[in-house]
Amino acid sequence: MLSARFNKTAFFNIVEEPEQNLFPSSQRELLHGLLRFNNYNEGNKLIITTHSPYLINYLTLAVKAGELRGNIESEQLLDKLTEIVPLDSIIKPNELAIYEMDEKSGSIHALASYDGLPSDENELNEQLGESNELFAQLLEVQQSL
Repeated sequence: MLSARFNKTAFFNIVEEPEQNLFPSSQRELLHGLLRFNNYNEGNKLIITTHSPYLINYLTLAVKAGELRGNIESEQLLDKLTEIVPLDSIIKPNELAIYEMDEKSGSIHALASYDGLPSDENELNEQLGESNELFAQLLEVQQSL
């Protein structure tokens, strides 16, 4: 009876830290599944919290695929695009917003974008860069031995 009175037209899916205990390739497949379900209905919304630079990068791929999809007419190119990002998991550039939290100040701000794509200049990527730099410094110490 309740179901008859209230027609559900959209699903809000909030997923916290979906990368937990998953290899990067599994994170990509999980994200594709979440995006596929989100794209099933125009009213659906997907909110993800993450510390995974992989998920951010896979979102960037989904946005770029969404941008390219509108310009592809060839079946061959469409097949190639689908091998990279499934068509039912693409995102239009204007449908994505990424927010970043500053752990020191507690502030939250929108991540900059470049032509609709999430910027590489974010805390997760900066931390990866720092760890790479620290490893390079260790290699310098090793060369001095």
